Amino acid sequence: MTSSFRGLPRYLLSVIAGGSLVGAFAPLEWWLLGFISPTVLIVLWLPSSSRQALGLGYFFGLGFFGVGVSWVYNSIHEFGHAPPLFAAALTLLFVLVLSSFPAAVGWIQAQCRQRSLRLIVVIPSAWILLEWLRGWIFTGFPWLQLGYSQLDTPLAAIGPVFGVLGIGWVIMLLVGLTVTVVLNTGKARWLALASIVLVIGATLLLQQVEWTRAKDKPISVALIQGNIAQENKWQDEWLLPTIKRYNDLTMKNLDRDLVVWPEVALPGYYKYFKPNVLKPLQRRLQNSETDLLFGILSQEGNRNHNSLMKLGEDTEVYHKRHLVPFGEYIPLRQWLSWLNQWVVLPASNMDSGSQPTLLHAAGEAIAGSICYEDAYGNEMAQMLPTASVLVNVSNDAWFGDSLAPQQHLQIARMRALELGRPMLRATNTGVSAIVNYKGGLDVVSVQFEIDVLKAMIWPRDGATPFINWGNIPVLMLNISLILTAFATCLLGLNRTT
Repeated sequence: MTSSFRGLPRYLLSVIAGGSLVGAFAPLEWWLLGFISPTVLIVLWLPSSSRQALGLGYFFGLGFFGVGVSWVYNSIHEFGHAPPLFAAALTLLFVLVLSSFPAAVGWIQAQCRQRSLRLIVVIPSAWILLEWLRGWIFTGFPWLQLGYSQLDTPLAAIGPVFGVLGIGWVIMLLVGLTVTVVLNTGKARWLALASIVLVIGATLLLQQVEWTRAKDKPISVALIQGNIAQENKWQDEWLLPTIKRYNDLTMKNLDRDLVVWPEVALPGYYKYFKPNVLKPLQRRLQNSETDLLFGILSQEGNRNHNSLMKLGEDTEVYHKRHLVPFGEYIPLRQWLSWLNQWVVLPASNMDSGSQPTLLHAAGEAIAGSICYEDAYGNEMAQMLPTASVLVNVSNDAWFGDSLAPQQHLQIARMRALELGRPMLRATNTGVSAIVNYKGGLDVVSVQFEIDVLKAMIWPRDGATPFINWGNIPVLMLNISLILTAFATCLLGLNRTT
């Protein structure tokens, strides 16, 4: 009992370190915490047994995800109208599952007792491979990957080359090297210091590289943030006011080459709005040579889609490919259909699109994404380098006044950086933004207000290395490194120093 009690401060410190790491992400963006929090966890791991390391990693995850994805409760309770206890139970279950990933890193690194190998190879590689797995397994949840925390630091230069996972790996490598410097003397310390200088120097050189180039002509754009509250969106009495709001704001911006509405801006299926709303609007758009991109539900035969449509001289459509589990479809519906009795899901019977379809508007090829599809860099890269502009439409009203809208904007910024293209991000209640090809914010909306963002943007040609190879180099490198590390252990070189 005394031994267990002595261990409690370590587990408490691990929870605090995990919770503090959320501060490295939006909206606070205290990027230094992206280094400090993992350092605390690693120092706790070093003297620990496999079982203790697993527990410390799990408690770190409880703090990190317990704070970082607390907005899930808002979505389920406030807008899904689930009872508070049920919403809290689902949120807790989600956090408990996500916490298993840092726990797994803790257990894996404890299997290698050679300290320098652990710090410089095993921990960075295991961390990034588990982040990738979290973003892939069961359709994936790549939210809060460590690399997002460095968007406004020199490490962002790694993004166009190795993506957000590459940035995260460099963070963990620098943390491991720093701990090595502190804990060692002599040659090992100087080698670690030299490695830190080398990594920082290479990053600074990458900052000087322009991977893509601006096209000859800019386009004028307007993003319309209608600010229809989620509790009103599907109410019959709000249908006509919603149509009028988007139509009126569009009429005031027909001098633009491109106008963008958010996800499912008109609450219903395309076929119901086509005759009396969209056809008359299309004629006005044709007269002014303006194209409109807007989110709406659509049907093809017996398949329902969450879609992004283009209206102008002609009509084109992109169907959302990466659906939200339990939001747009119910996995294992034959066993989990009872959830419909507890949570209100207005569009939970969607079908996924099969092709990464480009849209063509304002004379440019557009890579569209809907809602959290922009969290999947590899999938968006499938539409590049042909596309010259990125467009994301979303309805972050589901998150309410929580951390999620700012976190989601940070994710969109990373996609612009990785792919070397400007991103137009139109949301219902905010945060809408026009993001430049470096991931910087050019224009940002005020949340929970009607807003129209206007700008001239420069479409871009060319391909970043990430467009060409995606996550493959990072995954191959880290798989090779971790296998080499454990091969070294098996060969009897698994020392504790």
